[in-house]
Amino acid sequence: MTRKKIFIIIGVVVVIAVLAVVALKKDNQDNLEVQVEKVTRGTIVHKVTASGRVQPIVEVKVSADVAGRIMRLGVAEGDYVKKGQFLAQLDSTRYAAEVERAKQAMTSAEASLKLAKLERDQQYELFQKKLVSELIYQSAESRYQQALSAVEQARAALTQAQDNFSKTIIRAPMSGTVTRLNKEEGEIAMGSTFQADIIMTLADLSSMECLIEVNENDVVAVSLKDTAEIEIDALPDTTFYGIVTEIAHSANLLNTGSMDQVTNFQVKVRMLGVPLQIRPGMSAAVDVRTDIKENALSVPIQSVTMRKPQKLEEKPSPEAQPSDSLDQDQEESEPVEVIFVVVDDEMGGKKVEKRAVKTGITGEKEFEILAGISEGEQVVSGPYTAISRELDNDTPVKITQRKRFNPNQAGKK
Repeated sequence: MTRKKIFIIIGVVVVIAVLAVVALKKDNQDNLEVQVEKVTRGTIVHKVTASGRVQPIVEVKVSADVAGRIMRLGVAEGDYVKKGQFLAQLDSTRYAAEVERAKQAMTSAEASLKLAKLERDQQYELFQKKLVSELIYQSAESRYQQALSAVEQARAALTQAQDNFSKTIIRAPMSGTVTRLNKEEGEIAMGSTFQADIIMTLADLSSMECLIEVNENDVVAVSLKDTAEIEIDALPDTTFYGIVTEIAHSANLLNTGSMDQVTNFQVKVRMLGVPLQIRPGMSAAVDVRTDIKENALSVPIQSVTMRKPQKLEEKPSPEAQPSDSLDQDQEESEPVEVIFVVVDDEMGGKKVEKRAVKTGITGEKEFEILAGISEGEQVVSGPYTAISRELDNDTPVKITQRKRFNPNQAGKK
C-alpha cells in the first residue's frame, strides 16, 4: 500500500470520527434538558395546615343579674382580679326598698299567724268541752293554716328581695384578666335571664388555645393529642407548639348552596407555652402533624405526575412489603402515579424510564414512596412542563442544573 493511500484512509477515518462527534453533540443538544435529584431516605412529616385565632381556654362574660345603673366600677381593662374581688356596683335604692317592704310583710304575716294560732288553740279547748261545734273549730284551724302559708310566702319574698339586693354588687366569678370592658359608670346594665347584657369579660391568659378552621378533606386525618406548630402573625420568626384537644363533630358551612360552598370543622389546639405578648384574637397559622414516617424513601413532590398505565416499567423497591405491591388489576383507562427515573442508554447518554409508583404520606416538599423505586436512583425533578407533558418512556435527556434567579443580573442584556 502506498503512502498516498494510507493518508487517504486516515483522512477518511478522521472525517468520519469528526462527523460522528458532531452528530452526537447535535443529538445531545436536541435532548430534553431536565434536573434530577436522588431518591433519599429520611423522616417525612405529614401536616394539615389551617388558620384561625388565639383565644383563652377559660373565658367568662360577666353580666348583671338585675337591672340598674352602674354607680361604680372597681376595675379597668387589663387589670388582673382574683375570684370574689369587687368589680362593679349597681344602683341599689329600689332593691333596698324591696327588702324593707318584704321585711314588713314578713312581720305582718308573723303577727297574723300568732293571732290565728291563739284563736285555733282557744277554739280547740272549747271544742273539747263541747261548747262549740266542730265547724267553728275547723274554721279556726283553716285560718291558722292560711296564716302559716302567708308567713312562708313572706319569707320567700324576703329571700328573693335580699338576693336581688346582693346582686347589685358584682364580684369576680374567677381569677383572671379583664380583657374587655363594655360599660362605663352611669350606663344602664340590663339584667336579664334570657339575654345577657355583658359588662366585662374575664379571661385566664396563662392558658391559651388556637381555634382553627380545618377543611373537611383534611379533618379526617386529625386526631386528638396530635402535636402542632403554631405561628402567630404578631410574633414573626417564632414557632410555638401545641396539642389538639378538641375536634368539632358538626361543620361550619360557608356560601351554602352555591358553587363556592366550603365545609370546615373547628379544631382547638392548646398552646404549650404562652408568652406575655400574646393577646386574645390574634391571627395564627397552625400546622398539625398528623403522621410521621421514619427512614422512609422519598422523592420531591414535583417528581410525581399522573399518566396512563400502558407500558409502564415496574420495579418494586427491595424494602417494599408484599402489601406494598402495585395493583396490577387497574383499568387501562385510569391514570396512575408515575415518576421518571434517569438511566444510561446504549450510546453512553441518558434517557428516562417511566415507572408506576405507590405513594404514602405527603411531607412539606416530598412524597413517601412505598413501591416503584430504590434508594440512590435519580429521578427527574424539573422542569414541570417536561414531567407533566413532554417526557415519556425512553425519552433522551440531558441533565442540567436548575437555573436560579440572580437579582444582580436582573435587567442586564
